[in-house]
Amino acid sequence: MAIKKLPSTGDAPRSTGVPESLVPGGTGDSAGFPWEGRTFDHHGTAFADDSGETPAALTAAVAGLRSAAAAAAAAGSAEAHWAAVADIAEAHATVVAALSECRVLVPMLAEAGELGVTPEGKTVEKTQELSIVTVAAPDGRRVLPVFSSVETLSRWHPEARPIPVPATQAALAAVQELTDLMIIDAATAEAEYGVRRPALRALALGERYVPAWADEEVLAAFRAAVAGEPAVTDLWLSPGDPEGRLLAPEVDVNVKLAPGLARDELSALLQRAQTAWASSDAIAERVDSMRVRPIAAAAD
Repeated sequence: MAIKKLPSTGDAPRSTGVPESLVPGGTGDSAGFPWEGRTFDHHGTAFADDSGETPAALTAAVAGLRSAAAAAAAAGSAEAHWAAVADIAEAHATVVAALSECRVLVPMLAEAGELGVTPEGKTVEKTQELSIVTVAAPDGRRVLPVFSSVETLSRWHPEARPIPVPATQAALAAVQELTDLMIIDAATAEAEYGVRRPALRALALGERYVPAWADEEVLAAFRAAVAGEPAVTDLWLSPGDPEGRLLAPEVDVNVKLAPGLARDELSALLQRAQTAWASSDAIAERVDSMRVRPIAAAAD
């Protein structure tokens, strides 16, 4: 199950301390995002009436995404499949929009602080410090785990202390700490959702999120990069991780090829294409991760 075994190395969760972006001060955080309109007041009254349960809007949004992904997988025709893929894109946007209105629980774990020695010569912990945790994604990148409820947090780590913050502020913290990914409700398969780098930015800035594989400008950038390749007869994008659980790269780049291409010719073509894609600002900014899928055209 995605992320359930994190951290993937088997080591203890990595402690990073409390990011400055979770401590108000100045006009903005170190990533350049403004503080105006954002607070971190969990010790006061901001979440005084919070029941600790998953917000209903977020539950509905994630369920809608799962339903759209299932419909795409079960579609009996190309038309039905691509209609469901459009629904998946809309569902991702709905999840990120729901998150923008939610508080999440950031897990903090105690770790030893200052050590001391008793009169009997025993080493003891004089203090403990609470640190925010990051874990490792399957591809090795750092992930900030956050949770929608006390129940899902306890399922992930029963000793973690929940710190409630607006989800937008958790996204700001992840951006500041150069963490590309945020996972909601890790280890709860029916609820977990991975917020990738472009979605983190949209969440932090209050923008509407459009998945890269549904972005016409991104598609145009991919196609423009191979426009001079006669062996490429078509190119389209599709969701590589439709349920948004960080199970696979975000974007599948489907490249249809003319028949008769030798293996070394294919390797050279894909190398040129990837070099061209890497130089595209649109692809660099809006694509979190991708997988190239060459598709050989049937010979006449």
